[in-house]
Amino acid sequence: MFAPTHMAVGAISQAGIEKKLPTAVVAFASFAVLDSTNMWHAPYPWPAGSPVILHFLPYPHNAPSILAVIALVIATIAVGFLLRRYWWGMVWALAPDIIDWLILRPITGKTPIHEWFSWVANPWGFGLEMAFVAVIVVVLAQRKRRLTVKSSLNHSG
Repeated sequence: MFAPTHMAVGAISQAGIEKKLPTAVVAFASFAVLDSTNMWHAPYPWPAGSPVILHFLPYPHNAPSILAVIALVIATIAVGFLLRRYWWGMVWALAPDIIDWLILRPITGKTPIHEWFSWVANPWGFGLEMAFVAVIVVVLAQRKRRLTVKSSLNHSG
């Protein structure tokens, strides 16, 4: 997935969880679920010798690629601006890509976080994904119960 999707999931994680550490964990882990889906993802490789930092974007060699790059930049800026209240979740949701693509890959040529998660792309990985979903459901259900109790206490007082 691309940055706007990661940012939106990070924002919704923060909105649902509210506490910083659990938000960071869920937002960071959401990367594995989002990046394991194989939707359209930069099918046009950059020429050899081009800056590695650009390789996560489609190579703008034709009109559709140029439009995709423009749309991604606009969507990233728009999501960041519109959901800026949830910056904590968005940063943590982007952290695996930032670490791998902007820091480690230009230095080492490797993307260890992405490689580790591709290692779990098997039936056990499916179990890991379902555990991730269960954690989110439990956390959000507890939050809803907490808010319901708090609301009923406020109305009865």
